Amino acid sequence: MIATLTAFATVATILSKSDQIELVKEYQETGSTKALERLISSNIRLAHNVAKKHVRRGVDFEDLLSCAAEGIMTAANKFNPNKKASFTTYARLWMTAKCQEYVQANSGTVHCGSRTAKKLWSSLHKARKTLGVDATAEAIAEHLNLDADDVRNCLKYMTSNGVRMDTPLDEKGGTVATLVADKVMRQDERMDRTQNSELIASSVAAFADKLGDRQKAIFLGRVVHELKGDEKRDANSFGCTKQRVGQIEKQLRTKLVGHFTRSFGTDTVKTMLRSF
Repeated sequence: MIATLTAFATVATILSKSDQIELVKEYQETGSTKALERLISSNIRLAHNVAKKHVRRGVDFEDLLSCAAEGIMTAANKFNPNKKASFTTYARLWMTAKCQEYVQANSGTVHCGSRTAKKLWSSLHKARKTLGVDATAEAIAEHLNLDADDVRNCLKYMTSNGVRMDTPLDEKGGTVATLVADKVMRQDERMDRTQNSELIASSVAAFADKLGDRQKAIFLGRVVHELKGDEKRDANSFGCTKQRVGQIEKQLRTKLVGHFTRSFGTDTVKTMLRSF
């Protein structure tokens, strides 16, 4: 398997976005192994990079590379080619997810689901290369822009041997995982939301490019900021009255809904906007 992946990397030709979308269609419609192999070949160098970033003590690079390749195959099965998003971007998310799953399952530590824990999983090794292996929790927190107390608490678990989630509890097949409520979004749901977010961001950019300078400023500073959950710009900062800003903002919202409806269809607009 590793020899095959290495061979792919040696002869890999990075395909265009449109070519990869066509290959996904062919693979999903016909099950063509040749189409799948070309997708893997086009993304295998990225798989190498993702695997390298997840190397930890007791976790082999070869195993991680296999996980990353599995991520490409999972992406090929789940990707929606009709949305015209980037397959490489989508595949990278699955490569990362597969590698993180493997590391957490095989490094002898407990699974942590917080934002701090996730960032430490992906960045702690690199941070210690920069700061030194004996870097304090405070130094790591400052380097990664995290809360020092959260980092200190997570490091207790990430640097000690904990109980694995698949550790048996009884003869009926119960495990430690059965005691933990599953509050983490399923991977397929997370990938779908990410793909939708990418499409919406692209559509928003295309909509904004067609606006005049003042309309564009109001659109980005008022409408887009609100969609993202950010604080809207002060209406007085656009060089016209608050009433006029409100009128323009209302018009832009109506036009944006129409733009989304034409781009994605009425049935999917509400669902996709939840991902933005």
